[in-house]
Amino acid sequence: MVKKHLIKILKFLSSSSVLFKIIIGLFIVEALYFSLFAAYPQAFDENFHFGLIQVYSTHWSPFLSKQPIGANLYGAVARDPSYLYQYIMSFPYRVFAHFFHSQIAQIIFLRIINLILFAVGLIIFNKILLKIGLSQKLSNIAIFIFILIPIIPQVAGQVNYDNLVFLSTAIVIYLALRIVDQIKNKHINAFGILNLITISIFSSLVKFEFMPIFLGIAIYLLWLGYKNFGHSFKKIITDFWSDFSKHKPVYRLTIILFLLLSLTMFIQRDGYNLIKYHTISPRCDLILSQNDCSQYTVWYHDYVSHQLVSTNEVNVNSSVVVYLAQWIYWIWYRLFFSVSGPNSDFRNYPPLPLPSAGFIIIVLLSLFAVFKLRSKIFKINSYVNLFFIIISIYLAVLIYEGYKTYQYTGVLELMNGRYLVPIILLAAGTSLILLTKVFKNYRKFKIFVAIVVIILFVQGGGVLTFISRNDSDWIWSNPTVKKINKTAKKISNHLVVEGSRYYTTNVWFF
Repeated sequence: MVKKHLIKILKFLSSSSVLFKIIIGLFIVEALYFSLFAAYPQAFDENFHFGLIQVYSTHWSPFLSKQPIGANLYGAVARDPSYLYQYIMSFPYRVFAHFFHSQIAQIIFLRIINLILFAVGLIIFNKILLKIGLSQKLSNIAIFIFILIPIIPQVAGQVNYDNLVFLSTAIVIYLALRIVDQIKNKHINAFGILNLITISIFSSLVKFEFMPIFLGIAIYLLWLGYKNFGHSFKKIITDFWSDFSKHKPVYRLTIILFLLLSLTMFIQRDGYNLIKYHTISPRCDLILSQNDCSQYTVWYHDYVSHQLVSTNEVNVNSSVVVYLAQWIYWIWYRLFFSVSGPNSDFRNYPPLPLPSAGFIIIVLLSLFAVFKLRSKIFKINSYVNLFFIIISIYLAVLIYEGYKTYQYTGVLELMNGRYLVPIILLAAGTSLILLTKVFKNYRKFKIFVAIVVIILFVQGGGVLTFISRNDSDWIWSNPTVKKINKTAKKISNHLVVEGSRYYTTNVWFF
């Protein structure tokens, strides 16, 4: 009887488009909890982003000829390749700050804008999951579990460029899927390609780590074009110009102007950096004096750490295998952990046991599906191929950069779960397609696993991890906020299996 009711509930919760709206509403409630209640600054560099937004609010142009006065706290700002988010956000900030001088009000205002950016990204990702062949039922499950990963609502509810990257990734992937369909039909969509290139360049200026995603898309589309058009390069050019000419002159001029603008901005920062410093993101001390850079805590931390490594006071394990094992563990940990506020120096608390275990089940099943279909994966469909290439390149670059930084500083960095935010739903979509094929004839098993995973994630996933785990240091010092948080904590204590606040078993490594 209980099992039948659970199956009915699962069907209701995962089959309708109305439910998708409910899931988006749940996400907004989660993220709003952070936006309204979390003390400033939240972890993940919220003060860095807000500070740069204030710096850019005094400049109308994004092209900075020199280091702005008082900007040493944020590194070599004029040469930072990831700046477009702060520049764009400076405009709503200018308007709001003109009327509201309270910093708390300004922070909350910008946080809500970020929340909206992420929510729109979720809506587009839903379209992506439907386009690659998933039902609304499976898309609902994927997005529901996604928003219950604790790091997701926390990132969405703060001032952080990851939110704009999440939205731009969704837009670019959706455009890429449409171009995939058009190329397979031997059609060249000039505007679609130009839009894809333009938005990708702008996205790279929001956060230069977006480049591996762009690279993955470019590689796959070029390969697909070669496969479908062969050596007919002249035909590609002819079809491109023919399609481009169909549109009104004002549209052609607009897209060309935006493309030129994106290229100009890219060359002004990234191109110049590559020519002069031989890297897209040069270290602060290559541009400013060490005295100026010492005010930038990220550079100073790496500088001090490197001195310890270079004098052999800190030993660095050069084993790639050991590093990879640590990377996997800490990425998982920091998808599900909770971080307190600035008053406690961002004290970390370990994940709740059930949601983090649910994620492990998903990963293990996905790896099993990849193994079972290893000889057929690239024959399933073009979308899965595209996602595999994007995910592989993105992870390879992330791990390589982290390993290189570790060799330089002796500190395990680039191991935060938020770095996976742009690709988690791509991985989820791919995983569900593979799992559907592997367990095609095991309907009861699929239902059982779905029920188990959902129950595990509901047991403390999302914002509940923070309500359950954190102390009072992570919220505003306001009587009403404290009262609401205290009430939520009491309710959570009765509903959520919290486990120990500090694990001591060797299994969890906490």
